[in-house]
Amino acid sequence: MEQRSDISRISYYAEYDSQLAPAGAFESGMASSSYLEPNLNHSAAGGCGVKSRSGMPGGPGVGTSSSAGGLERPPGSMDRVLKIFHYFETNSEPCTWASNIRHGDATDVRGVIQKIAEIHKLRCVSSLGLRLTHLHSDALHWLHPDLGVCHVREKYEKQHPQEEWRYELRMRYLPKGYLSHFSEDKPSLNYLYHQVKSDYMQHIADQVDQDVALKLGCLEIRRFFREMPGNALDKKSNYELLEKDVGLRRFFPKSLLDSLKAKTLRKQIQQTFKQFANLNDEQSIHKFFEIVSPIYRFDKECFKCALGSSWVISVELAIGPEEGISYLTDKGSMPTHLANFNQVQSIQYSALEEKDRKGMLQLNVAGAPEPLTVTTASLTTAENMADLIDGYCRLVSSATHSFIVRVHKEGDRALPSIPKVSNHEKRMEKRMDGVRTRAVCVSGHTSGDETDDYAEIIDEEDTYTMPSMLVMQAANGGSCCILTVWRAVLAIVANEIVRQAVVNQR
Repeated sequence: MEQRSDISRISYYAEYDSQLAPAGAFESGMASSSYLEPNLNHSAAGGCGVKSRSGMPGGPGVGTSSSAGGLERPPGSMDRVLKIFHYFETNSEPCTWASNIRHGDATDVRGVIQKIAEIHKLRCVSSLGLRLTHLHSDALHWLHPDLGVCHVREKYEKQHPQEEWRYELRMRYLPKGYLSHFSEDKPSLNYLYHQVKSDYMQHIADQVDQDVALKLGCLEIRRFFREMPGNALDKKSNYELLEKDVGLRRFFPKSLLDSLKAKTLRKQIQQTFKQFANLNDEQSIHKFFEIVSPIYRFDKECFKCALGSSWVISVELAIGPEEGISYLTDKGSMPTHLANFNQVQSIQYSALEEKDRKGMLQLNVAGAPEPLTVTTASLTTAENMADLIDGYCRLVSSATHSFIVRVHKEGDRALPSIPKVSNHEKRMEKRMDGVRTRAVCVSGHTSGDETDDYAEIIDEEDTYTMPSMLVMQAANGGSCCILTVWRAVLAIVANEIVRQAVVNQR
Protein backbone atom coordinates (compact mmCIF):
# COMPACT_ATOMS: atom_id res chain seq x y z
CA MET A 1 0.00 0.00 0.00
CA GLU A 2 2.92 2.31 0.72
CA GLN A 3 4.23 1.82 -2.80
CA ARG A 4 0.94 2.75 -4.40
CA SER A 5 0.74 5.99 -2.45
CA ASP A 6 3.72 7.23 -4.43
CA ILE A 7 2.42 6.27 -7.85
CA SER A 8 -1.28 6.82 -8.53
CA ARG A 9 -3.20 5.45 -11.54
CA ILE A 10 -0.62 2.67 -11.71
CA SER A 11 -3.00 0.06 -13.08
CA TYR A 12 -4.26 2.31 -15.88
CA TYR A 13 -2.25 0.53 -18.54
CA ALA A 14 -1.48 -2.92 -17.18
CA GLU A 15 -1.10 -4.46 -20.62
CA TYR A 16 0.22 -1.75 -22.92
CA ASP A 17 2.00 -4.21 -25.23
CA SER A 18 -1.33 -5.24 -26.71
CA GLN A 19 -1.82 -1.69 -28.03
CA LEU A 20 1.02 -2.11 -30.45
CA ALA A 21 -0.29 -5.23 -32.14
CA PRO A 22 -0.67 -4.99 -35.95
CA ALA A 23 -3.60 -2.72 -36.68
CA GLY A 24 -5.41 -5.13 -38.95
CA ALA A 25 -5.36 -8.13 -36.63
CA PHE A 26 -6.06 -6.27 -33.41
CA GLU A 27 -8.56 -3.61 -34.42
CA SER A 28 -10.70 -5.75 -36.68
CA GLY A 29 -11.17 -8.24 -33.87
CA MET A 30 -11.83 -5.50 -31.36
CA ALA A 31 -14.33 -3.72 -33.57
CA SER A 32 -16.60 -6.72 -33.90
CA SER A 33 -16.86 -7.11 -30.13
CA SER A 34 -17.33 -3.42 -29.39
CA TYR A 35 -20.08 -2.53 -31.84
CA LEU A 36 -23.38 -1.73 -30.19
CA GLU A 37 -26.25 -3.92 -31.30
CA PRO A 38 -28.59 -1.91 -33.56
CA ASN A 39 -31.80 -3.21 -31.96
CA LEU A 40 -31.18 -1.95 -28.43
CA ASN A 41 -34.11 -0.66 -26.42
CA HIS A 42 -33.42 3.05 -25.87
CA SER A 43 -36.02 4.71 -23.68
CA ALA A 44 -36.53 8.44 -23.71
CA ALA A 45 -34.83 10.26 -20.85
CA GLY A 46 -34.11 13.81 -19.90
CA GLY A 47 -36.26 15.44 -22.55
CA CYS A 48 -37.41 14.94 -26.11
CA GLY A 49 -35.03 13.00 -28.30
CA VAL A 50 -32.48 12.17 -25.58
CA LYS A 51 -32.28 8.47 -24.87
CA SER A 52 -30.54 6.38 -22.23
CA ARG A 53 -28.64 3.17 -22.83
CA SER A 54 -30.69 1.05 -20.45
CA GLY A 55 -34.23 -0.22 -20.53
CA MET A 56 -35.13 2.21 -17.73
CA PRO A 57 -35.36 5.95 -18.44
CA GLY A 58 -32.20 7.71 -17.37
CA GLY A 59 -30.63 4.48 -16.12
CA PRO A 60 -26.87 3.99 -16.26
CA GLY A 61 -26.94 0.42 -17.47
CA VAL A 62 -26.12 -0.91 -20.92
CA GLY A 63 -28.91 -2.16 -23.14
CA THR A 64 -28.71 -5.60 -24.71
CA SER A 65 -29.89 -7.02 -27.99
CA SER A 66 -32.54 -9.04 -26.17
CA SER A 67 -34.22 -5.96 -24.68
CA ALA A 68 -37.96 -6.01 -25.07
CA GLY A 69 -39.32 -3.49 -27.49
CA GLY A 70 -36.06 -3.14 -29.43
CA LEU A 71 -36.19 -2.01 -33.05
CA GLU A 72 -35.50 -4.89 -35.42
CA ARG A 73 -33.43 -4.29 -38.55
CA PRO A 74 -34.61 -5.89 -41.80
CA PRO A 75 -32.24 -8.65 -43.00
CA GLY A 76 -29.39 -7.28 -45.11
CA SER A 77 -29.95 -3.65 -44.09
CA MET A 78 -27.11 -1.42 -42.91
CA ASP A 79 -26.16 -1.41 -39.24
CA ARG A 80 -26.77 2.22 -38.25
CA VAL A 81 -24.10 2.24 -35.53
CA LEU A 82 -20.67 3.56 -36.42
CA LYS A 83 -17.59 3.14 -34.22
CA ILE A 84 -15.33 6.18 -34.37
CA PHE A 85 -11.92 6.11 -32.73
CA HIS A 86 -10.63 9.28 -31.13
CA TYR A 87 -7.97 10.70 -28.78
CA PHE A 88 -10.02 11.71 -25.75
CA GLU A 89 -8.27 10.19 -22.74
CA THR A 90 -10.35 7.67 -20.80
CA ASN A 91 -9.74 5.00 -18.16
CA SER A 92 -8.85 2.35 -20.71
CA GLU A 93 -6.10 1.59 -23.17
CA PRO A 94 -5.65 4.26 -25.90
CA CYS A 95 -6.36 1.79 -28.69
CA THR A 96 -9.91 1.40 -27.35
CA TRP A 97 -10.76 5.11 -27.11
CA ALA A 98 -13.87 5.33 -29.27
CA SER A 99 -17.46 6.51 -29.45
CA ASN A 100 -20.35 4.52 -30.89
CA ILE A 101 -22.52 6.72 -33.07
CA ARG A 102 -26.05 5.76 -34.07
CA HIS A 103 -26.88 7.68 -37.23
CA GLY A 104 -29.91 8.18 -39.43
CA ASP A 105 -30.39 8.48 -43.17
CA ALA A 106 -29.87 12.26 -43.12
CA THR A 107 -26.84 12.35 -40.78
CA ASP A 108 -23.79 13.94 -42.36
CA VAL A 109 -20.12 13.79 -41.39
CA ARG A 110 -20.29 17.30 -39.95
CA GLY A 111 -23.05 16.25 -37.56
CA VAL A 112 -21.02 13.28 -36.31
CA ILE A 113 -17.94 15.46 -35.68
CA GLN A 114 -19.97 18.14 -33.90
CA LYS A 115 -21.69 15.67 -31.59
CA ILE A 116 -18.50 13.92 -30.52
CA ALA A 117 -16.84 17.29 -29.91
CA GLU A 118 -19.89 18.43 -27.94
CA ILE A 119 -19.76 15.37 -25.69
CA HIS A 120 -16.13 16.03 -24.78
CA LYS A 121 -16.45 19.85 -24.65
CA LEU A 122 -13.96 20.34 -27.47
CA ARG A 123 -14.08 23.87 -28.84
CA CYS A 124 -11.87 23.54 -31.92
CA VAL A 125 -14.50 21.80 -34.08
CA SER A 126 -13.20 23.54 -37.22
CA SER A 127 -9.84 21.78 -36.76
CA LEU A 128 -11.35 18.29 -36.77
CA GLY A 129 -11.65 15.88 -39.68
CA LEU A 130 -12.87 12.30 -40.08
CA ARG A 131 -10.40 9.86 -41.63
CA LEU A 132 -11.38 6.49 -43.06
CA THR A 133 -8.61 3.89 -43.32
CA HIS A 134 -8.69 0.39 -44.75
CA LEU A 135 -6.92 -1.89 -42.26
CA HIS A 136 -5.54 -4.33 -44.83
CA SER A 137 -4.20 -1.89 -47.41
CA ASP A 138 -2.89 1.66 -47.79
CA ALA A 139 -6.32 3.03 -48.77
CA LEU A 140 -7.03 6.28 -46.91
CA HIS A 141 -9.92 8.69 -47.38
CA TRP A 142 -10.62 12.01 -45.68
CA LEU A 143 -14.39 12.41 -45.47
CA HIS A 144 -15.68 15.88 -46.29
CA PRO A 145 -18.12 17.33 -43.69
CA ASP A 146 -20.88 17.67 -46.30
CA LEU A 147 -20.91 13.94 -47.13
CA GLY A 148 -23.78 11.86 -45.83
CA VAL A 149 -22.77 9.02 -43.52
CA CYS A 150 -25.01 6.50 -45.29
CA HIS A 151 -23.55 7.52 -48.65
CA VAL A 152 -20.01 7.02 -47.34
CA ARG A 153 -20.78 3.62 -45.89
CA GLU A 154 -22.61 2.38 -48.96
CA LYS A 155 -19.73 3.50 -51.18
CA TYR A 156 -16.86 1.98 -49.22
CA GLU A 157 -18.54 -1.05 -47.66
CA LYS A 158 -19.23 -2.27 -51.19
CA GLN A 159 -15.46 -2.42 -51.65
CA HIS A 160 -14.57 -4.05 -48.32
CA PRO A 161 -16.54 -5.38 -45.31
CA GLN A 162 -17.44 -2.94 -42.55
CA GLU A 163 -15.04 -4.53 -40.04
CA GLU A 164 -12.07 -3.76 -42.33
CA TRP A 165 -12.63 0.00 -42.13
CA ARG A 166 -11.50 2.27 -39.30
CA TYR A 167 -13.13 5.67 -38.75
CA GLU A 168 -10.90 8.05 -36.83
CA LEU A 169 -11.53 11.58 -35.59
CA ARG A 170 -8.33 13.58 -36.02
CA MET A 171 -7.22 17.15 -35.60
CA ARG A 172 -6.17 17.93 -39.17
CA TYR A 173 -6.52 21.69 -39.73
CA LEU A 174 -4.24 23.44 -37.24
CA PRO A 175 -4.33 27.19 -36.65
CA LYS A 176 -1.10 29.13 -37.01
CA GLY A 177 0.66 29.20 -33.65
CA TYR A 178 -1.47 26.29 -32.45
CA LEU A 179 0.21 26.02 -29.03
CA SER A 180 -0.59 29.61 -28.07
CA HIS A 181 -3.99 29.27 -29.76
CA PHE A 182 -4.83 26.28 -27.54
CA SER A 183 -3.35 27.79 -24.36
CA GLU A 184 -6.86 28.56 -23.07
CA ASP A 185 -8.42 25.48 -24.64
CA LYS A 186 -6.95 22.56 -22.68
CA PRO A 187 -9.25 19.87 -24.15
CA SER A 188 -8.00 20.75 -27.64
CA LEU A 189 -4.37 20.83 -26.49
CA ASN A 190 -4.75 17.43 -24.81
CA TYR A 191 -6.44 15.99 -27.88
CA LEU A 192 -3.62 17.11 -30.17
CA TYR A 193 -1.04 15.80 -27.70
CA HIS A 194 -2.54 12.30 -27.55
CA GLN A 195 -2.91 12.20 -31.34
CA VAL A 196 0.70 13.24 -31.99
CA LYS A 197 2.03 10.96 -29.24
CA SER A 198 0.15 8.01 -30.73
CA ASP A 199 1.55 8.75 -34.21
CA TYR A 200 5.05 9.11 -32.76
CA MET A 201 4.90 5.78 -30.90
CA GLN A 202 3.50 3.92 -33.90
CA HIS A 203 5.57 5.34 -36.72
CA ILE A 204 8.81 7.01 -35.69
CA ALA A 205 9.71 6.18 -32.07
CA ASP A 206 11.93 3.27 -33.10
CA GLN A 207 13.97 5.53 -35.41
CA VAL A 208 14.75 8.45 -33.10
CA ASP A 209 17.92 8.93 -31.06
CA GLN A 210 18.10 7.22 -27.69
CA ASP A 211 18.26 10.54 -25.85
CA VAL A 212 15.10 11.80 -27.57
CA ALA A 213 13.20 8.57 -26.85
CA LEU A 214 14.18 8.76 -23.18
CA LYS A 215 13.07 12.38 -22.86
CA LEU A 216 9.72 11.91 -24.56
CA GLY A 217 9.00 8.77 -22.54
CA CYS A 218 9.85 10.45 -19.24
CA LEU A 219 7.67 13.44 -20.14
CA GLU A 220 4.72 11.10 -20.60
CA ILE A 221 5.49 9.45 -17.22
CA ARG A 222 5.52 12.91 -15.64
CA ARG A 223 2.25 13.91 -17.30
CA PHE A 224 0.52 10.59 -16.70
CA PHE A 225 1.37 10.27 -12.98
CA ARG A 226 0.32 13.78 -12.05
CA GLU A 227 0.59 13.36 -8.27
CA MET A 228 3.83 11.39 -8.22
CA PRO A 229 6.69 13.04 -6.29
CA GLY A 230 9.71 14.01 -8.37
CA ASN A 231 11.97 11.48 -6.63
CA ALA A 232 9.49 8.59 -6.62
CA LEU A 233 11.35 6.57 -9.27
CA ASP A 234 14.49 6.60 -7.13
CA LYS A 235 12.82 3.95 -4.98
CA LYS A 236 13.38 0.53 -6.47
CA SER A 237 9.93 -0.64 -5.42
CA ASN A 238 8.25 2.23 -7.32
CA TYR A 239 10.30 1.61 -10.44
CA GLU A 240 9.46 -2.11 -10.35
CA LEU A 241 5.80 -1.25 -9.93
CA LEU A 242 5.99 0.97 -13.01
CA GLU A 243 7.85 -1.69 -14.96
CA LYS A 244 5.63 -4.65 -14.05
CA ASP A 245 2.15 -3.25 -13.47
CA VAL A 246 2.11 -0.60 -16.20
CA GLY A 247 4.86 -1.68 -18.57
CA LEU A 248 7.68 0.39 -19.99
CA ARG A 249 6.30 -0.13 -23.50
CA ARG A 250 3.60 2.35 -22.51
CA PHE A 251 6.28 5.07 -22.57
CA PHE A 252 9.32 3.90 -24.55
CA PRO A 253 9.84 2.29 -27.98
CA LYS A 254 10.78 -1.37 -28.23
CA SER A 255 14.10 -0.54 -29.89
CA LEU A 256 15.23 1.39 -26.80
CA LEU A 257 14.15 -1.30 -24.35
CA ASP A 258 15.91 -4.01 -26.37
CA SER A 259 19.15 -2.07 -26.78
CA LEU A 260 19.90 -1.48 -23.07
CA LYS A 261 20.43 -3.83 -20.16
CA ALA A 262 17.80 -3.61 -17.43
CA LYS A 263 20.10 -1.95 -14.88
CA THR A 264 21.41 0.61 -17.39
CA LEU A 265 17.91 1.38 -18.61
CA ARG A 266 16.68 1.96 -15.07
CA LYS A 267 19.50 4.43 -14.32
CA GLN A 268 18.94 6.35 -17.55
CA ILE A 269 15.18 6.62 -16.95
CA GLN A 270 15.74 7.81 -13.36
CA GLN A 271 18.30 10.43 -14.45
CA THR A 272 16.21 11.69 -17.38
CA PHE A 273 13.03 11.85 -15.32
CA LYS A 274 14.69 14.24 -12.86
CA GLN A 275 14.97 16.84 -15.66
CA PHE A 276 11.17 17.06 -15.80
CA ALA A 277 10.28 16.23 -12.19
CA ASN A 278 8.86 19.70 -11.44
CA LEU A 279 6.74 20.13 -14.59
CA ASN A 280 2.95 20.16 -14.46
CA ASP A 281 0.60 18.69 -17.09
CA GLU A 282 0.60 21.62 -19.48
CA GLN A 283 4.34 22.22 -19.17
CA SER A 284 5.01 18.54 -19.93
CA ILE A 285 2.89 18.75 -23.07
CA HIS A 286 4.59 21.92 -24.29
CA LYS A 287 8.00 20.35 -23.67
CA PHE A 288 6.91 17.28 -25.62
CA PHE A 289 5.99 19.40 -28.64
CA GLU A 290 9.23 21.34 -28.34
CA ILE A 291 11.26 18.12 -28.60
CA VAL A 292 9.15 16.24 -31.15
CA SER A 293 8.49 19.09 -33.64
CA PRO A 294 11.98 19.12 -35.27
CA ILE A 295 11.85 15.37 -35.96
CA TYR A 296 8.17 14.99 -36.84
CA ARG A 297 6.34 17.77 -38.72
CA PHE A 298 2.85 16.70 -37.72
CA ASP A 299 1.53 20.16 -38.65
CA LYS A 300 2.35 19.69 -42.34
CA GLU A 301 1.10 17.23 -44.94
CA CYS A 302 3.07 16.51 -48.10
CA PHE A 303 1.82 15.02 -51.38
CA LYS A 304 3.85 13.79 -54.34
CA CYS A 305 2.33 15.33 -57.44
CA ALA A 306 3.12 17.44 -60.49
CA LEU A 307 2.52 21.07 -61.33
CA GLY A 308 0.44 21.39 -64.47
CA SER A 309 -1.94 19.00 -66.18
CA SER A 310 0.75 16.43 -67.04
CA TRP A 311 3.77 14.92 -65.30
CA VAL A 312 6.15 17.69 -66.33
CA ILE A 313 7.43 19.12 -63.04
CA SER A 314 7.41 16.51 -60.28
CA VAL A 315 7.17 18.20 -56.89
CA GLU A 316 6.15 17.58 -53.31
CA LEU A 317 3.27 19.82 -52.35
CA ALA A 318 3.44 20.91 -48.69
CA ILE A 319 0.25 22.13 -47.00
CA GLY A 320 0.13 23.48 -43.45
CA PRO A 321 -0.43 26.56 -41.26
CA GLU A 322 3.16 27.78 -41.61
CA GLU A 323 3.75 26.95 -45.28
CA GLY A 324 0.30 27.71 -46.64
CA ILE A 325 0.42 25.98 -50.02
CA SER A 326 4.03 25.46 -51.09
CA TYR A 327 6.08 22.99 -53.10
CA LEU A 328 9.55 21.44 -52.96
CA THR A 329 11.37 20.14 -56.05
CA ASP A 330 14.07 18.26 -54.10
CA LYS A 331 14.16 16.73 -50.65
CA GLY A 332 15.73 19.21 -48.25
CA SER A 333 15.26 22.18 -50.58
CA MET A 334 13.57 25.38 -49.46
CA PRO A 335 9.83 25.42 -50.17
CA THR A 336 8.47 27.73 -52.87
CA HIS A 337 5.33 29.51 -51.75
CA LEU A 338 2.32 29.26 -54.06
CA ALA A 339 -0.63 30.69 -52.14
CA ASN A 340 -2.09 31.48 -48.73
CA PHE A 341 -5.37 29.90 -47.74
CA ASN A 342 -7.16 33.26 -47.60
CA GLN A 343 -6.29 33.74 -51.30
CA VAL A 344 -8.06 30.57 -52.43
CA GLN A 345 -11.43 31.42 -53.96
CA SER A 346 -12.56 27.99 -55.10
CA ILE A 347 -11.36 24.39 -55.35
CA GLN A 348 -12.13 21.79 -57.99
CA TYR A 349 -10.95 18.23 -58.50
CA SER A 350 -11.69 15.61 -61.11
CA ALA A 351 -10.38 12.41 -62.68
CA LEU A 352 -8.25 12.51 -65.80
CA GLU A 353 -8.35 9.78 -68.46
CA GLU A 354 -9.55 6.53 -66.95
CA LYS A 355 -6.63 4.52 -68.35
CA ASP A 356 -4.21 6.62 -66.27
CA ARG A 357 -6.49 6.83 -63.21
CA LYS A 358 -4.85 10.13 -62.31
CA GLY A 359 -6.53 13.01 -60.55
CA MET A 360 -6.41 16.74 -61.11
CA LEU A 361 -6.78 19.54 -58.57
CA GLN A 362 -7.43 23.14 -59.56
CA LEU A 363 -7.32 26.15 -57.27
CA ASN A 364 -8.62 29.57 -58.24
CA VAL A 365 -6.27 31.95 -56.43
CA ALA A 366 -6.97 35.65 -56.04
CA GLY A 367 -4.62 37.72 -58.20
CA ALA A 368 -3.37 34.76 -60.24
CA PRO A 369 -3.82 34.98 -64.03
CA GLU A 370 -4.94 31.34 -64.28
CA PRO A 371 -5.94 28.50 -61.94
CA LEU A 372 -3.21 26.59 -60.12
CA THR A 373 -3.35 23.07 -61.55
CA VAL A 374 -1.90 20.01 -59.83
CA THR A 375 -1.85 16.45 -61.19
CA THR A 376 -1.94 13.58 -58.71
CA ALA A 377 -1.33 9.84 -59.00
CA SER A 378 -4.98 9.06 -58.20
CA LEU A 379 -8.34 10.73 -57.79
CA THR A 380 -8.30 9.77 -54.09
CA THR A 381 -5.13 11.83 -53.57
CA ALA A 382 -6.76 14.81 -55.28
CA GLU A 383 -9.84 14.42 -53.05
CA ASN A 384 -7.70 14.26 -49.89
CA MET A 385 -5.75 17.35 -50.94
CA ALA A 386 -8.95 19.22 -51.76
CA ASP A 387 -10.41 18.35 -48.34
CA LEU A 388 -7.23 19.56 -46.61
CA ILE A 389 -7.11 22.89 -48.43
CA ASP A 390 -10.86 23.36 -48.02
CA GLY A 391 -10.56 22.75 -44.27
CA TYR A 392 -7.83 25.35 -43.91
CA CYS A 393 -9.80 27.84 -46.03
CA ARG A 394 -12.82 27.40 -43.77
CA LEU A 395 -10.60 27.72 -40.69
CA VAL A 396 -8.84 30.98 -41.65
CA SER A 397 -12.02 32.61 -42.96
CA SER A 398 -14.24 31.35 -40.10
CA ALA A 399 -16.62 30.09 -42.78
CA THR A 400 -18.92 27.08 -42.62
CA HIS A 401 -19.51 26.75 -46.36
CA SER A 402 -17.20 24.66 -48.51
CA PHE A 403 -14.86 26.20 -51.09
CA ILE A 404 -15.08 23.04 -53.22
CA VAL A 405 -17.04 23.40 -56.44
CA ARG A 406 -18.44 20.04 -57.55
CA VAL A 407 -17.87 19.35 -61.23
CA HIS A 408 -20.80 17.70 -63.02
CA LYS A 409 -19.84 15.13 -65.63
CA GLU A 410 -21.07 15.65 -69.17
CA GLY A 411 -24.62 14.43 -69.47
CA ASP A 412 -25.42 14.82 -65.78
CA ARG A 413 -28.60 16.74 -64.99
CA ALA A 414 -28.49 18.95 -61.91
CA LEU A 415 -31.70 19.34 -59.93
CA PRO A 416 -32.99 22.85 -59.22
CA SER A 417 -31.59 24.51 -56.12
CA ILE A 418 -33.51 23.95 -52.92
CA PRO A 419 -35.41 27.17 -52.19
CA LYS A 420 -34.48 29.07 -49.06
CA VAL A 421 -37.19 29.35 -46.43
CA SER A 422 -38.00 32.36 -44.31
CA ASN A 423 -37.76 32.44 -40.51
CA HIS A 424 -41.52 32.15 -40.28
CA GLU A 425 -41.48 29.05 -42.48
CA LYS A 426 -38.69 27.55 -40.39
CA ARG A 427 -40.78 28.02 -37.26
CA MET A 428 -43.74 26.41 -38.97
CA GLU A 429 -41.55 23.53 -40.11
CA LYS A 430 -40.43 22.84 -36.54
CA ARG A 431 -44.07 22.52 -35.43
CA MET A 432 -44.84 19.94 -38.07
CA ASP A 433 -44.46 16.22 -37.61
CA GLY A 434 -41.55 14.55 -39.36
CA VAL A 435 -39.05 17.31 -38.74
CA ARG A 436 -35.53 15.92 -38.52
CA THR A 437 -34.26 15.85 -34.93
CA ARG A 438 -30.74 15.31 -33.69
CA ALA A 439 -30.06 14.24 -30.13
CA VAL A 440 -27.12 13.06 -28.11
CA CYS A 441 -26.96 10.69 -25.16
CA VAL A 442 -23.98 10.01 -22.93
CA SER A 443 -23.87 7.23 -20.39
CA GLY A 444 -21.52 7.57 -17.47
CA HIS A 445 -21.31 3.84 -16.87
CA THR A 446 -20.21 0.99 -19.10
CA SER A 447 -19.39 -2.63 -18.77
CA GLY A 448 -17.61 -5.27 -20.82
CA ASP A 449 -15.87 -4.15 -24.01
CA GLU A 450 -17.93 -1.04 -24.61
CA THR A 451 -16.51 2.43 -24.52
CA ASP A 452 -17.20 4.78 -21.63
CA ASP A 453 -19.39 7.11 -23.63
CA TYR A 454 -22.11 6.54 -26.18
CA ALA A 455 -23.11 9.26 -28.60
CA GLU A 456 -26.29 8.94 -30.55
CA ILE A 457 -27.34 11.04 -33.52
CA ILE A 458 -30.92 10.42 -34.52
CA ASP A 459 -32.66 11.50 -37.71
CA GLU A 460 -36.27 10.56 -37.15
CA GLU A 461 -37.12 10.95 -40.82
CA ASP A 462 -35.25 10.15 -44.01
CA THR A 463 -33.38 12.76 -46.00
CA TYR A 464 -36.14 13.05 -48.54
CA THR A 465 -38.44 15.46 -46.70
CA MET A 466 -38.47 18.03 -49.50
CA PRO A 467 -42.03 17.44 -50.83
CA SER A 468 -43.62 18.03 -47.39
CA MET A 469 -41.63 21.23 -47.00
CA LEU A 470 -42.77 22.47 -50.41
CA VAL A 471 -46.42 21.75 -49.60
CA MET A 472 -45.94 23.71 -46.40
CA GLN A 473 -44.46 26.61 -48.37
CA ALA A 474 -47.41 26.63 -50.75
CA ALA A 475 -49.81 26.62 -47.79
CA ASN A 476 -48.05 29.65 -46.37
CA GLY A 477 -48.05 31.68 -49.57
CA GLY A 478 -44.86 30.19 -51.09
CA SER A 479 -44.24 30.07 -54.79
CA CYS A 480 -46.47 27.58 -56.60
CA CYS A 481 -44.08 27.43 -59.54
CA ILE A 482 -41.40 25.89 -57.33
CA LEU A 483 -43.80 23.14 -56.33
CA THR A 484 -44.65 22.59 -59.99
CA VAL A 485 -40.97 22.21 -60.92
CA TRP A 486 -40.40 19.60 -58.25
CA ARG A 487 -43.52 17.69 -59.24
CA ALA A 488 -42.20 17.64 -62.80
CA VAL A 489 -38.85 16.33 -61.58
CA LEU A 490 -40.57 13.56 -59.60
CA ALA A 491 -42.65 12.68 -62.64
CA ILE A 492 -39.47 12.34 -64.74
CA VAL A 493 -37.94 10.05 -62.15
CA ALA A 494 -41.11 7.93 -61.99
CA ASN A 495 -41.22 7.60 -65.78
CA GLU A 496 -37.58 6.54 -65.86
CA ILE A 497 -38.25 3.82 -63.25
CA VAL A 498 -41.16 2.48 -65.32
CA ARG A 499 -39.05 2.54 -68.50
CA GLN A 500 -36.24 0.59 -66.82
CA ALA A 501 -38.74 -1.97 -65.54
CA VAL A 502 -40.11 -2.51 -69.06
CA VAL A 503 -36.58 -2.90 -70.47
CA ASN A 504 -35.71 -5.46 -67.80
CA GLN A 505 -38.83 -7.49 -68.56
CA ARG A 506 -37.86 -7.65 -72.23
